[in-house]
Amino acid sequence: MSEVDDQPATRPRTRWAAIASLGAGAFVIVAAEFLPVGILPELAKHFGVSLGAASAVVLVPGLVAGVSAPLIVALVRNLDRRLLVLATTALLVASNLLTTVAPDFGVLLVARVLVGLSLGGFWAVGPSLGVRLAAPEKSGVATSVVLAGISAGTVLGLPLGQLVSASSGWQSAFLGAAVAAAAVLILQAITLPSLRGASTAVPLRAIAAVFARPRSRVVLIVTVLAITGQLMASTYVSAYLDAIHGSSTSLLSALLLTYGIVGLAGNLIAGRIRLSFPVLFGSAAVALSVVLALLPFAESSPVAAIVLVIAWGLLWGAYPFMLQSWTISLVPDAPEAGSAVLVTFLQLSIALGSAVGGLVISFGDLNAVFFGAAVLQLAAATTALTLGRRKNASPIRGTLEEPVAPPA
Repeated sequence: MSEVDDQPATRPRTRWAAIASLGAGAFVIVAAEFLPVGILPELAKHFGVSLGAASAVVLVPGLVAGVSAPLIVALVRNLDRRLLVLATTALLVASNLLTTVAPDFGVLLVARVLVGLSLGGFWAVGPSLGVRLAAPEKSGVATSVVLAGISAGTVLGLPLGQLVSASSGWQSAFLGAAVAAAAVLILQAITLPSLRGASTAVPLRAIAAVFARPRSRVVLIVTVLAITGQLMASTYVSAYLDAIHGSSTSLLSALLLTYGIVGLAGNLIAGRIRLSFPVLFGSAAVALSVVLALLPFAESSPVAAIVLVIAWGLLWGAYPFMLQSWTISLVPDAPEAGSAVLVTFLQLSIALGSAVGGLVISFGDLNAVFFGAAVLQLAAATTALTLGRRKNASPIRGTLEEPVAPPA
């Protein structure tokens, strides 16, 4: 098995098959996280728990991933990253199989903890590996290919779960996820070269140093605002479409699949736009705030509603690439530490967004949810376009240099 050199001058030509396998790994892991969202009623009925209790299968992986990602970065030290990626994918296979045969709700939650560990492990190192596998001039495209898996898993996991569950039962949905993860595991085993870890450990103080950079903190604030707003609204995208169109399960799933496909396009398009990350993200967040604010006014026009939802998917699909690449650009000497901190904030914001959305809809309606989400997106855009563009007066001792790098 060949080994990849990290130095740009000696880095081999782009290994697209290996990069694609990382993107596929991102897809199956994130899809597994969101798979239960569309089938919570079936899970609640099968295991004899309330719908509120059943929602723990969505919250638990996010919380576990948020806590485990920085710890994994600190613990793996110079472990071959190829082995770590293979381990996280194998863990996902096991978790989906355990879910399929879970005899009670307690075992189901154990299986979901395994999903969280898989998420934390992969996102601690996975996104930064695309850069290491690519020629220098292709690093931006390589990163967007890997991160396209996040967009795909986020927006396709729900409709795919609905489709399979409706036709064959919820166990078949998780069994299919296990088979898909096993196929990805084989692909990764074949295509990934040895990817040695850092020559020195990534201690917790290196992770803490990410917070010491003012502009890194700005990205984290933007992440909380934007992802909380997104999840607050996206949890109810199917309810919105159903309320407007009275859609059948098949039509609703088709609309959600379209939402996912344009999300993939948004991810790839973002990787091609040459703007600074604060401007790129801020522009997308302003546009998304407008789309969300217009959704309530499109209730009387099904065509307008579909156009807005498609625009929503396109803009949201670009978020993972922008946030991950922006973070890594600010800590280029410790991309794994940056990724670990970002994934912690991403996963905790996912849980927060779901909780806030549920609270708002309990006291209001879908319109209140969308307006609230639009306000959060606008706040994220304002933060990115103002604080994100400021230059530090001087470097902070003991932390990393902070270059300003637009996406390639």
